[in-house]
Formats: sequence, C-alpha cells, structure tokens
Amino acid sequence: MLRYRLRTTTLAVHEEATRPVAISIPAGTVVRVSDNSANSGGFVEVEWDGNNVKVFAVDLRDRGELIKARNA
Repeated sequence: MLRYRLRTTTLAVHEEATRPVAISIPAGTVVRVSDNSANSGGFVEVEWDGNNVKVFAVDLRDRGELIKARNA
C-alpha cells in the first residue's frame, strides 16, 4: 500500500448514499492508496479519515509526495 502526504489542500469525491459529494482534504494529510492506477475517469481511490474517497490521479501526483516505507 502506498502512502502520500498532500502538500496542498486537495479536492476529493465521497460517494454518499444518494449522490457524490465534493470534499477538501487538508494540506499535510497522509492518504493511503491501495493501487496507483487511475480508473477511466482519471480518479484514484484513497483512504482518508477512515473513508474511501476518490481524487484525481494528476492531483495526487502534483500535490502529494510519496512517503517511502521503511525496510523491515
């Protein structure tokens, strides 16, 4: 699982029961990505604050920094 720290506030989409809702993920937040590939809409699913949300892959690349895992 990859982890990214967001350098700037980033827009995300949370799927509510009835419709998608746009939310902002604050700068400095660490999100976890299970798969680094974007879907056909250009979104990547990330885990943030206990929820799965979608962010644009380009935003994750441009606004986030990959946190390197320590070797075990």
